[in-house]
Amino acid sequence: MLTTNAKLNIPSTKKQNLSECRICGAPAQYVNFGVISCSSCKMFFKRNANIEQEIFKCNFDGYCEIKRDNHHMCASCRLRKCFQYGMTTDKFRASRSKKSLVKIEPRYQSEKLSILNSLKPDHSLLTSSQWTLLSNLYNSFDESQLSLLGKSLVDTHNSLQPMNVTYQKLVENYLSSLYETTGRYLCLNDDICKLSFSDRSILLRNAADNVSCMASAFITHHFDLFSLDSFLKILIAIYGNRPVSLSLWAMKFIISDIVIFKLALSLFALSKTTYLYSPNILTDSTNSSAIFHIQNKYAEVTWKYLIYSYGWYEAVKYFHNIIHWLMTCTMLMIPIQNFSSHNNNTDSLVELTELTLILDDVEKIIETK
Repeated sequence: MLTTNAKLNIPSTKKQNLSECRICGAPAQYVNFGVISCSSCKMFFKRNANIEQEIFKCNFDGYCEIKRDNHHMCASCRLRKCFQYGMTTDKFRASRSKKSLVKIEPRYQSEKLSILNSLKPDHSLLTSSQWTLLSNLYNSFDESQLSLLGKSLVDTHNSLQPMNVTYQKLVENYLSSLYETTGRYLCLNDDICKLSFSDRSILLRNAADNVSCMASAFITHHFDLFSLDSFLKILIAIYGNRPVSLSLWAMKFIISDIVIFKLALSLFALSKTTYLYSPNILTDSTNSSAIFHIQNKYAEVTWKYLIYSYGWYEAVKYFHNIIHWLMTCTMLMIPIQNFSSHNNNTDSLVELTELTLILDDVEKIIETK
């Protein structure tokens, strides 16, 4: 169990609000298992406190920051924080029956793509805050649903001949999931959420285009979906040959390490290059210094992670690949933006994201009063 406050982000001087969950910061009114906590953290602790903690594995050695909007992302750090703040199993009621318990697997653990590199912090490269940022960026994009649909596309294709109607519906579900996953990422990225309302309005459309594009390329590459005749024919029927050809070109620069993918995705989310060819995006001046600060922060973490994981020589090659990947995805967005289906999905995604973030802003204002 961790003993340092830094790893669990426990405030040492700031007095917490009595109506705030000690675990995730959500509104809370009651003491559960010895600690003021919300109903969600209460039930999480009740379900998992007696399970061996070795079952839960943190990909970032305990550096995940547990908050209200991402508390489900890392069961290991959430459970550790529950114990650290004083939640105790002594207050559990005795079980009414002695039937054998079913082993509960942590949510999403088996569905997430595996990280190809062991992440053990080396503080000579990344600071504690940079490891926390790396963890948050990794957890902000949850590829679980996309992975399930990607695997289903492969399995269905390999099981005899898939029925055209059935397989087309599966491809459509996969494409819809890309936009839904992108929307969740935009709502969970702290740096995007903290931008001013006007800056967010200008950047969200561009971010939605870029993130959905990169996610599509990575998942398609990971499951080698373009090798499936059924998938390829349906995609060409929807988008035509040019976008598919550009997608194949972009995949030449993809790195299989999912951590690098998520770092590159976050870098690209704040790119403003599509101002050159998308007339629907406002070109009003944003707070460029704030945007550049975020991009520099992401770029530094990406570079340090590459050196830490692969050494200097490979890090240079991989960073070069990331730059080319961003460029090819930017080129891919040019023809994609001509399709009404993409524009309609992106418009809906942006409107929902804006509404969600506005409501979050209002809720924070109310809570501070």
